[in-house]
Amino acid sequence: MMIKAIIFDIGGVVLNPGNFEPLSRKYAKVMKRKAPEVHKVIDKHWRLWKVESINESEFFDGIAKDLKVGLGKAKLREIMYGLIKPSKGMFTLARKLRRNYKVFSLTNHTREFFVFLDGKFGIENKFDGIFKSYDSRMAKPDTNFFKYMLDKTGMKPGECVFIDDSGENVEAARKLGMTAILHISTKRTEKELRKAGVNF
Repeated sequence: MMIKAIIFDIGGVVLNPGNFEPLSRKYAKVMKRKAPEVHKVIDKHWRLWKVESINESEFFDGIAKDLKVGLGKAKLREIMYGLIKPSKGMFTLARKLRRNYKVFSLTNHTREFFVFLDGKFGIENKFDGIFKSYDSRMAKPDTNFFKYMLDKTGMKPGECVFIDDSGENVEAARKLGMTAILHISTKRTEKELRKAGVNF
């Protein structure tokens, strides 16, 4: 089957960091807490926020309450949002791929955070469509989230190449019949795309 679409994850693929370890270390330093303890609390509240069971304010409130810190929401937000940087070469790769393919994004993200990132990096303009966990109330690696995207785009699994920095998400895409690439670096992802028969 011919490849027609390339699907990118956002965090850890086109933007870094892709996990909460840097944020956990940063929070731990200013809170004088242990990073693993902080990471556990962030993950707990992110799982709720990414499917919009809570909002941004409740996310930061929950972190402050669980860790018993006096840092205000504005400061917690400033630290978290200030860490995000573009991955070298990945927006350029997406632009090249759009000449020959549909280029989508499937991302576990939160409404407020995504709006901030779009304002800063213009993410919406870099893809033909972005499917966000907060809109669908589903998140990777749930295969229903992938099926939701396929249904909306009219693509078949065999027509798609999926790129993610999570092995669990890559495995979920493969189970559905997609070609899936575990993103480690731009150079390696480009090599894997060419191996899959993608031209750019």
